[in-house]
Parts: sequence; C-alpha cells; structure tokens
Amino acid sequence: MKRTLVLLFTLLVFASLITAAEINLDVKEHVLSNGMKILMIKKPGVPRVVCHIYYKVGSINERPGITGLAHLHEHMMFKGTKMMGVTDYEKDDAINKKIDELIDKIYREKFWKADSADKEKVAQWQKEYEELVKAEKQYIIKDDLWALYMKNGGTGLNASTGNETTGYYVTLPSNKVELQMLLESDRMLNAYFREFYSEKDVVMEERRLSENRPGFLFSEQVSAAFYAASPYHWSVIGWMDDLRKVTKADLIDFHNSFYVPNNAVAIYVGDLDSQKIIEMAEKYFGGIPKGPDVEPIRTYEPPQYSEKRMYGEGPAPTSLRMMFHTPQQGNPDVAALSVLADVLGSGGGGGRGRFRGRGGGGTGRLYKILVQEKQIAVSVSARSRPQWYVGAFQFNATPRFDKNIQPEDLEKEIWVEIEKIKQEGVTSEEIQKAKNRFEAMFIRSLASTRGLARRVGTAELNRGWRSILTDFDDMKNVTNDDIKRVTSKYFVKDNSLTAIYRRKMSRQRRRIR
Repeated sequence: MKRTLVLLFTLLVFASLITAAEINLDVKEHVLSNGMKILMIKKPGVPRVVCHIYYKVGSINERPGITGLAHLHEHMMFKGTKMMGVTDYEKDDAINKKIDELIDKIYREKFWKADSADKEKVAQWQKEYEELVKAEKQYIIKDDLWALYMKNGGTGLNASTGNETTGYYVTLPSNKVELQMLLESDRMLNAYFREFYSEKDVVMEERRLSENRPGFLFSEQVSAAFYAASPYHWSVIGWMDDLRKVTKADLIDFHNSFYVPNNAVAIYVGDLDSQKIIEMAEKYFGGIPKGPDVEPIRTYEPPQYSEKRMYGEGPAPTSLRMMFHTPQQGNPDVAALSVLADVLGSGGGGGRGRFRGRGGGGTGRLYKILVQEKQIAVSVSARSRPQWYVGAFQFNATPRFDKNIQPEDLEKEIWVEIEKIKQEGVTSEEIQKAKNRFEAMFIRSLASTRGLARRVGTAELNRGWRSILTDFDDMKNVTNDDIKRVTSKYFVKDNSLTAIYRRKMSRQRRRIR
C-alpha cells in the first residue's frame, strides 16, 4: 500500500533571506504476512539503490549478565550462515560442536567454581580448543559476504548498534537489489555463529581500547549513575565482566528473540521499481516464520528525588557536565527542549528521529557569555537528547586553565542563566535562528539517500516514519512560553547530576614539563 505525504514549508536560510522549499516525501509501504515492513522511496537518476535493514533491538534489550550482546551479535552477523562463509558446512559444524563442548567445560570450571577452579584442567581444555580453532580455519571463507557484494558493485557495506536499534547497510546497482534480499533473509533465518569465541575477544579488545581513552571510565560511571534503573544504565559496548562470561547460547537466544521479521524494517531508496521490490521481498523475506512479539522494555527511569554529584580525576582535561532528566520521544515538551539547547549551545541540531538540539559554540548564548564576554571557558555546549524511553539534557563546559577557573565557577554561571530563562525566556530572534538551523538540517538530511534511508527506517521502528514530519511541525510551533515552561519544569537541582572531572597529571609527566 502506498502512503504519500508532501511537506510544504518555508526555510529561512539567513535572517533576511526567505527561500521557499517543497519536500515531497513519497514513501511507499508494504507489510508482509509475517509482519515485516518494506519501505520504498523512489529517487530517479543514478541507477543505484541504498538498501538498509533495521532491527528494533539494541543495548536496552539486554539485561545484567549479557550487556554488550547486541553489539557482539552485530559482529557475529558477518560470520556467515550455512551457505555463506564456509566451504564445507558439515565438517565445520562438527568442529564447532566440539568447540562449544570444550568452552562449556572451561566456562563452568572458571566462572562457576571461581577460586576453586582446576587450573590444569582449564589449561588442557584451552589447548584442545586452540587446536580445534586451527582445524576449523581451513573451512572458513573470510569476508565472504563483503567479497560477494563487491563483485556485484556493492559499496558501503557496514552495520551499527545503538541503544535502541541495529542496522545493516549496503548500496547496490538497481539490478542487484535481489542479492541484498537473498543475503539478508539468509542471515535472518540461518545465521551461523562460527568463530564466536575469537570474535568475543575482538569486542573485549574494543572495550579495553575504550578504557584507555582519557576520561572514558569516568564518563561511563556518570551515565550509569544518571540512569539509575532503566537499561540505558550501561553503554552499548557492555560491561567487561559480562563480555567475559556471555555464551553462544545467550547469543542464539538473543537472535531468535529479536532477529525476526516482525521486528524488522527494510528500506530501499534510489532508482527502483516499487512493484519489483515488493515481489522480491515476498519471495525472500515473506517465507520466514513470524517470531515472538517483542515486548517493550519494562523498566523506565524513575523520578529522581535528590541532587546527584560526582567527582573524578585523571589525565583528561578538566571539565564540567550537568545532566537533567527529560521526556522520551513523542512527548510535547521535547520540541521546546531541543530549541532551548540550540539557543544555549548554538550552531546545530537535528539527529535521527526526533529533532535533537545540539550546539558547541559560535552564536549560542552560553558561548557568548562564558567564552567571549567573561572569558572563563574554553568551550561550552548544550544538548537535548530524547530517546525512545528516556530523555536527557546535558551541558558540557571546559574552564580556562590559564585563569585558574574551576568547574564550579562555570556551574554557577550556567545556573544563573537557567534561572534567568525561567523568568524571562529567550528572545524571539534566538528562537527563530534555532528554527532556521533545524529547517536547514532537516532539508539536508532528506537530500542524502543514505541519510533519508536511515532517518525514515529508524523512525518507523518506534513511532512510525511520519513522526519525523510531525516532530518538525512541533519544532516550528515552539514559543517563548514553551521555553520558560520546560526550563522551570526540568531544570531543578533534584532532577540533576553534576559531574566534575579534574585533570591529574602523572609525576613523570610533571617532571618532563
């Protein structure tokens, strides 16, 4: 079935220049009998099609014990199926079963018995495991999926995992879209997780590299303290202890629960024939059995009744972070918070799905006050981040080290401005400039085929693709009274977390200086 929506609006590119722009967002929809949605947007011209498939699953669908599994699963989806990535499936499968048996013994001995584990047994089993891994390599075809796509003119093969969604991407010639449907339907139905344990080591190494970045561990702890109960509490990479202990059985159960057609949206953007896309989708995806209905997350973030403060030190630059709980996507207050973030932080907005106010300098109110006029900050930014089940508004600032300015000094200045906005709001010029920036970014995001596919596809998973248009209308209707109201409602101490980080150089580094 076809759904066509034409958005007409006026874009003010500069304060004195008005440009009329018409956006024709012609999205055709088709729903398979198993619940999978197919979206199509025809853009004639270059004979290529952007092919994305999104699953409604991310780190929020994990639980303590399997954090990081959504990201690990994304990695494993490139390890082949029964027909891809292997020369002899039967022989490879026989080796994998032996590997799984050995790892199960090692796992139970190491993690169930802990201090009483028999280290000699573990060492022997580990040696047997390594021998089996070497034996399996002769049957594995490395990068088989990518090589096949490349041979057929494919570009941009990639994937990503976030808090709420996982996506798989490739761009193909118009006459090769059927290949994407063949391979993606095969991965959905017949994913075979060979090399699971070595790939888990790769993800753990990603985690270690992140931990080595200055300030990472403190930032992770800040987020965990801010989200006390909801599954936004942990990051997409997961906790290291969970990565060590997660099993292939956990992964298979995760796949069977979430990688089902009724939890997926495929979107095709480019020079395409919609009827042919539908026929191919019925052929390849239509026969996959419908999976269990996926339950939304159960635990939302409870109200915060007392102010939180955190302090840390390390090699990263001294900084201030102030965070406030705000509503999730779809809430009427989100648009005003996004405009406020742009007014305060300046120069940018937008994001996937709901508009996200975001800025880091330039003409923003805080930048003018703290960086230009008072010269007490190196940088300052404000960001509104509405997500599916929770929202957050965040200030980041870096004090002037050469003037011995402390993070607490910037915190006081930001609170002064917050209290001022509660009483007076912001100027009509500031609001209009923020709206202009949002409109410009909205147009640019829809002009890119990949950007359009990402925006429409991910929006469909949550509140439907039309929400990107209603969100845009909400933003255009924000008033100064809305700004004052949301500032008074959400910017209070008992709804905040303030994180202060101070740079502490090592003794060796001090001596060098």
